Amino acid sequence: MTAVTRLKETFLANAYRRVRSWTRVRRDLHGARRRLLSSPDFTPEEKSLLRRVSLRVHHRDSMYQGDGFHYLSVGLSANRCIREALRSAGKTVQGGSILDFPSGYGRVLRFLRMEFPDSDITAAETDGRALDFCRRSFDVTPFLSKERFSVLSLPRQFDLIWCGSLLTHIDEHAARDLLRFFREHLSHGGVCVVTTQGRHAMEWIERQEVTYGLSENAQQKVLREFRSQGYGYADYTHQAGYGISLVTHERMRQLAADVGGWGETLFWEHGWDNHQDVYAFLDVDGDQVIESDQKRHTREAPDHLRVHGTSRVAASRRPGERGMSRQGYDLQLAR
Repeated sequence: MTAVTRLKETFLANAYRRVRSWTRVRRDLHGARRRLLSSPDFTPEEKSLLRRVSLRVHHRDSMYQGDGFHYLSVGLSANRCIREALRSAGKTVQGGSILDFPSGYGRVLRFLRMEFPDSDITAAETDGRALDFCRRSFDVTPFLSKERFSVLSLPRQFDLIWCGSLLTHIDEHAARDLLRFFREHLSHGGVCVVTTQGRHAMEWIERQEVTYGLSENAQQKVLREFRSQGYGYADYTHQAGYGISLVTHERMRQLAADVGGWGETLFWEHGWDNHQDVYAFLDVDGDQVIESDQKRHTREAPDHLRVHGTSRVAASRRPGERGMSRQGYDLQLAR
C-alpha cells in the first residue's frame, strides 16, 4: 500500500465518521425538539421559539454531550430567566443591544437570536473558533475577550447583558471585577442578568451528590468560606484561578452594591436548570435603590425543565461517582 493510498483511506474514514456523527447529532436534536414541543407546560410563544431555533451545533461544542433534550432545555431555561428578568424590571430590548458573556458555541445565544430577532447581539468569548461559529451561525458581533476582567473594555454599552455560569468559576475578587465591567457597559435603564451557585449547590456538596471535581480539601474550603464569609471558592486541581464558587444571596447583593449605580430587581433561587441562582440588576439614577420582592421572585424552576426533580448536573453522574470532573461539570452547565 502506497503512502498516497493510505492517505486516501484515512481521509475517507475520517469523512465517514464525520458524516455519521453529524447524522446522529441531527437526529438527536430533532427528536429532542419534538419531545419538548409535546410538553403541555410550554406556552405557545415558547413552542414557536423552539420551532424556529437553530439546531446547528459545532463539533467542538463541549456543552453538547449527546443529549439534545438537555442541551435545548438549558437554553430554553435561560431564555425564561431572561424574560422574567426583563419583566421584573419592566423593560424590553426588542431592537436594542445585547451582550452574551460568555457565549461559548451558542447554546443560549441561539435562543437570544430568535427571541430578539431585531436586536444587535454581541458574543464575547476567549475561544476564537467559538466566536467565528457564532458569528456565522447567529449573525452576531464577535468580541474576543481576555481572562482578566479588570482590563476588559468594549466601545459600547448594552440594554441587556446575559452572563450564565461564569461567576460560578471565579473567586470573589474576579467576581467584583466582572460585575464592575458589566455595570460600566450597561446602558441607561439596562438590565444585567447573571447566575451563581448558592444553597442548592452547597447541599449537593454536603451530601456528596455532586462535588464538581473538587478535592476533599477544596470542598471543605468552599463550604467553610460560604458559611463564614458568604462567598466560597476553591481552584480545580492544577487550575489556578479557575474552579468552583458558592455565594449567598446577601453576599451577592453586597458585591453588586459595592459596584454601585444599579439595583436588584430579581432573585430566582436555582432558577436556571433547577441549579443556578438567577439575579437581575437594573441601571438606576443616582442613589436610587430598588428592592426586589424576594418572596415573589424566589421560586423553583418549571417542572418540565427538571430531570427527576434535580438539575441535569446531578442526574448525569455515573453510578458510584462521588463527584463530577471539571470537564463533566463544564460540559453540563458552563454556559
